[in-house]
Amino acid sequence: MKVLVVGGAGYIGGAVTDILADRKIPFAVYDNLLYEDQYFKPVNFVYGDVRDSEKLGKLLKDYTHVIWLAAIVGDAACQVHPELTIAINQKSVEWLANNFDGRILFLSTCSVYGANDEEVNEESELNPLSLYAETKAEAEKFLADKDSVSFRLGTVFGVSDSFSRLRMDLVVNYMTANALTKGKLSIFGGTQWRPLIHVRNVAEAMVNALYNKKLQGVYNLSTLNYQIKDLGKEVAELTGCDIEYVQQQFEDKRNYHVSTKKAEEDGALELEKVLTIKEGAGQIADLIKSGRVKYTEKDIYFNERHIAGMHTNGELK
Repeated sequence: MKVLVVGGAGYIGGAVTDILADRKIPFAVYDNLLYEDQYFKPVNFVYGDVRDSEKLGKLLKDYTHVIWLAAIVGDAACQVHPELTIAINQKSVEWLANNFDGRILFLSTCSVYGANDEEVNEESELNPLSLYAETKAEAEKFLADKDSVSFRLGTVFGVSDSFSRLRMDLVVNYMTANALTKGKLSIFGGTQWRPLIHVRNVAEAMVNALYNKKLQGVYNLSTLNYQIKDLGKEVAELTGCDIEYVQQQFEDKRNYHVSTKKAEEDGALELEKVLTIKEGAGQIADLIKSGRVKYTEKDIYFNERHIAGMHTNGELK
């Protein structure tokens, strides 16, 4: 086994590469450092873009497995440059499906379900409400006939590793940062559901799937289902902040809680330890309280802001 982690310098990639290294699985990272100015992690690294099919094609011949993490992630970030989003999230995966015969582990999103009042499973009708969700749903189709696993992720939270940038545009991380820096939380509506999973649990599930051949096709990957109001209450209790519920419609119309029965039955969620909201929020809180993260509103922590800034400066093409 030899694994190429495409997009491995990012938020989820940090945890994935830690686990691969701990298990002594040979791997390399292929990444264009979209969110980084440097990459100091002591692992095999190849600088490259997923749109560079010539470079990637030559490299893939040396690998038996691909963990594909490369993507423009998030509804708002994907709208900054729609053509770029389609090229990276969709067309590059189509190219991969046509040019690699090894095992592929791919990250999709539970956002493909859009708005659903009932619990959804992998057979539920898709209702993507954004370009992000649309491109992920299309990418899944390209992998349907391959030796592949497409994990539809819940919203990720927590700290990945010591090298990757934090993301503060994820609901648990964002709530925790706001609670500590502003002293209060404002919850809009709050009845909407979200599936959640710690970034380390995502990484462990992906690495486990390298071996588990029973895993084929699409799986919901989540460990918790929360209504936003209950999530806010838990973060408020952890941080000691005030909380207010605003009876105003939040602009994000997504609402879904997912079944993970299929993933549980096939072994996708056989994890050493399921990490909780308290543990993930606690990691963010420790970084802020210790001063290791000084300014939580920096653009680098938010996908949309960072990409919008790069595009404005002409650096992202």
